[in-house]
Amino acid sequence: MLHKIMMPSVLTLLTLISLNNCAEGLGISFQDSCRRSFRGDQDCYFKVSEQWDFIKFRKWLDNLEPLGKVSLDISCVEGGSINIPWPMRARNLERVVIKNCHIRGYFAEYNVPSRYPDSILYRHVENCVTEINLPEWFKMIRNMEFEKSYTCGQESVKTSIWRNNTYRFINVPKTSDAKMLDLMFQISDIFREKVRSQSFQCNYKNLEYLENSNNPSLGKHFMEDLTLNAYYPKLQTLIFSSNKISKMPTELTKWYTSFPNLEYLDMSNNKLKSFSFDVPHLSRRQRRLHVNLRNNNIHSPPKNFYQYPFRSVPLSIDLRGNPIR
Repeated sequence: MLHKIMMPSVLTLLTLISLNNCAEGLGISFQDSCRRSFRGDQDCYFKVSEQWDFIKFRKWLDNLEPLGKVSLDISCVEGGSINIPWPMRARNLERVVIKNCHIRGYFAEYNVPSRYPDSILYRHVENCVTEINLPEWFKMIRNMEFEKSYTCGQESVKTSIWRNNTYRFINVPKTSDAKMLDLMFQISDIFREKVRSQSFQCNYKNLEYLENSNNPSLGKHFMEDLTLNAYYPKLQTLIFSSNKISKMPTELTKWYTSFPNLEYLDMSNNKLKSFSFDVPHLSRRQRRLHVNLRNNNIHSPPKNFYQYPFRSVPLSIDLRGNPIR
């Protein structure tokens, strides 16, 4: 997966979820599900029980004049699926909320130049399953040429929430678990090397709130994937709770490198056994960083723990719910 927040890690491939096939047919009118303001703003809500197509919705928006700001809210009931390609670009689309859906066509616009500029400010995907054709994904990773607009997604976003999402891999080849695991690691390494060699940096200059929680399939390289050739100058809140993380990533130990204005870090309800945070160099910020480490498996704090509140950037650590001696 190309997006730094939604990239399925190598261990994600072990998560296979079965879903029922969905009946064909849209069964709902775009116009009937959207409220239009006198300025042309469209506030759209769809309750999907069969299938819903973002491409058709986008074409419908293209034919509206005048068209103001667009808000899209999709909620699926059992068996509901949507066809929506990353990075979800459409004319004047500023808000996207997707809940309880089976997502198809995620890679459909890979390497396809977009005529729609970045516009999304608020993005929230929750309780969804993204379907990925495993052979196609492997082939794409091997042959991919990075394009900034696709790799970075929409750099306009201010709030990004991915909560309780997973992946369903189809057309999985019949092979031993050992061979499959080896192949997954090879593909993951290839992808990471290509990211390192890319000529551009993703600059999420507007992003203030980023959450990826209750997703145990993140994998051990999730923070490297998030920060590699990427910068988050305004990010204030970063939430990675309930992800079964067992080791504090180096990228969070040196949080100031990618997140210089971070104020709240939530790593609660994981499996951390230890933690440490480095001192930022030449920092002029006055606000403290609060770190939520509740309900982990931490037995003792680092030796310099009592210096944390007195650093150039003070740190406050919440350790409630840990077996501290």
